[in-house]
Amino acid sequence: MEIAILIMLLVVPVCFMLTIVFLLSYLVKRNKSRLKNAAISFAIGVVGPILLIVIEEVFFSYNISDKEEVLVASREASIGGILLKLYADSTFETGGFRQVTSAGKFSLSKDTLFIVSANKTEAGEEFTKRSFLIKDGHLEETTDTGVGYLEIHENTLK
Repeated sequence: MEIAILIMLLVVPVCFMLTIVFLLSYLVKRNKSRLKNAAISFAIGVVGPILLIVIEEVFFSYNISDKEEVLVASREASIGGILLKLYADSTFETGGFRQVTSAGKFSLSKDTLFIVSANKTEAGEEFTKRSFLIKDGHLEETTDTGVGYLEIHENTLK
């Protein structure tokens, strides 16, 4: 999503500035080709970002296997961040916002969430075994391994 946002931040203002320039030049010279150019640049400025978002979600989605998500939690940081997704089949995926760095199984015991990674991560023991307390609106790590807390965005756990 970051690349699509950057492209939109560049394309949309340029298209709208071109639209204004073409409209002003149409008002001065009354040339219909200027009005046509204004319409084209406006359409690109509106349809382009929508098309980018749709393409990004369809082809570059984080959840490629389209599993049912039961909990989504994340913590943003200036560089990177952590995204944790729990699925209905008791599996989880975690990583940055663009790629999965660890996956495995999770279990739930009252208000405590236990996750156990099935694979070793590049960063070592980053998410091998973790436990979180489920509190109102966030997950709080029970041991201090650097995650701290994750804000819950979606929660349908039972």
